[in-house]
Amino acid sequence: MASTKIRENGQGTLWQDKAGHWRIKRLIGTNPRTGKRRFITAVAPTKTAAKAKLEAKIIALQTAGEMPYDNVPTLRQYAEQWLNRIQKQVKPRVYTTYQGEINQINSQLGELKLTQITALHIENALDTLGQIRSSKTIHNYYIRIRQILNDAMLDKHITTNPAQQVRPPRYTIQETQILHDNQPLQAINAINHITIPNNAFTTASQDEKDMWKLLFTLAFTTGMRQAERFGLTPSELTTQDGIHGITITHQLQHLKTNTTIPNWIHATHIRGNFYLLPPKTQQGKRFIPLNTQLWIQLNQRIQQHNIQPNQLIFTINNQPLTSTQERRRWKTLLQATGLPYTTMRAARHYFSTQLAQNGAPEDARTAIMGHAKITTTAGYTHWTPTALAELTEQANQTLL
Repeated sequence: MASTKIRENGQGTLWQDKAGHWRIKRLIGTNPRTGKRRFITAVAPTKTAAKAKLEAKIIALQTAGEMPYDNVPTLRQYAEQWLNRIQKQVKPRVYTTYQGEINQINSQLGELKLTQITALHIENALDTLGQIRSSKTIHNYYIRIRQILNDAMLDKHITTNPAQQVRPPRYTIQETQILHDNQPLQAINAINHITIPNNAFTTASQDEKDMWKLLFTLAFTTGMRQAERFGLTPSELTTQDGIHGITITHQLQHLKTNTTIPNWIHATHIRGNFYLLPPKTQQGKRFIPLNTQLWIQLNQRIQQHNIQPNQLIFTINNQPLTSTQERRRWKTLLQATGLPYTTMRAARHYFSTQLAQNGAPEDARTAIMGHAKITTTAGYTHWTPTALAELTEQANQTLL
């Protein structure tokens, strides 16, 4: 026999049905399209379990932005809703970055209600995080909390944004060290002569060694991003106006399990969590000329391994490459040749520098590097004293 329905002070109607299950139903508002009242229900063996189940559903709806909060939400609650809302508007890697930043912000401010957060709270939080994070990372945290609180104002949770009263944290970017002159070639040529024990090259086949030589050469002679090289497919090898080169159309990314890929992003699944996604920016879609030797070597590899137009050119045991694999091998080469340690990302800086020192115009350098602004490309360019001396001498010709 069903029990009498009990109304619990705005928490919904609770009753036990004929089967002995406890049911709870709560009004959560009006459907904006139909004007009908909306209810949420939960069923469980006990009263307590039914209430907990209903509460979990309510939290899920609030996080999804489909139900308003009963009271002013905490920063943690609102940030979860904000992430859920923005997930379909940004690329997966950007979303993952936002998640990491918000986790750190929540570790300091997450339990405060939005109306409780002050400029001093934000300053103290950034100071605390600054003890273990770089100045650039702290600046990013500031940008993110300001962005979230701006949206909280639009949602009428707060009337002013306390982050606007905080002076943006200053930051410095660490100078990138690059190799010079023929040092990259020296490192790459060492692949076949490695004597350091217990490294990946000593057990690698000649075919794999040749693959790494090709990959490293591409990095220093084209300035391609790592994800662009790892994601290179035969379909990107093109000839324009009689010039052989690479037309960048995608890059390889390893996404977290259950990552949501927005429907406006064209994604090609490779295997596992590896996908081919569009370049970082619109400017990333570009044509990079190749010298004849590289063009021939790439096409030979494609033919020897029967690589289809949309398959990856560079793999190990048919598995996509990872940054860890490349970083370890590059470090081994630098150790074997006695060269200073530089990251593989520095190869882009090396290429940009070579373009500039060989007289490439600013717009050409920006286009080949895939940047939107010359100021970005300038940050990748490291003039050597010798190159500057030559330019100075040329400039002084009329006076000397």
